[in-house]
Amino acid sequence: MRVRIPYVLFETKTGKYGVDAYFSLRVAKLERRATLIRKADDLEWTMDRPPVLLLDDDGLENYLRELFLALYELSGEGFRKRTDHMRRWNVWRIIGIPTGHQRHIDRDEELAKENREALLALAILQKVLGAKKPKDLERTFVRPYGYAFLEVEINGSEVGDPVYRELFKIDPGAGMALAWLKWEKEEKA
Repeated sequence: MRVRIPYVLFETKTGKYGVDAYFSLRVAKLERRATLIRKADDLEWTMDRPPVLLLDDDGLENYLRELFLALYELSGEGFRKRTDHMRRWNVWRIIGIPTGHQRHIDRDEELAKENREALLALAILQKVLGAKKPKDLERTFVRPYGYAFLEVEINGSEVGDPVYRELFKIDPGAGMALAWLKWEKEEKA
């Protein structure tokens, strides 16, 4: 089965991009939204406004700026959590209080994974918006200019696009939204 995922196209000083206008607001974790931004060249442009949009071109600039600020905050917060955890564990270890070595290693790996995901998402938005820090957002512009689709082939658990394949594996919100998108298409047919 082929699914057409709607995108809102926009232009910044770094180029032309499209943001997923359906799954972006349905993913469980904020960090995964940035992975749903693509170069506009990879998308099939359309004249009509797609019927199943959750993100419209009116609120696009505000959405991208708020996402940038949230990811900037989240990436720093994740690093602080990780260093605080390691600091406490080292104090307990030096004092000689046994607290479970493997438990702390597992927690550190979990915190590191969350921090990497936030940093990767922030790097994507920094590239797209051309801003490194929140104060740089004042000099950026986001100009919406239309809509597009990305056609994705889905056969059971096999998904044709690697970004969506991984997203459907790790994010329950996106998987449930896919079922609703399929239902919407079938109802309109």
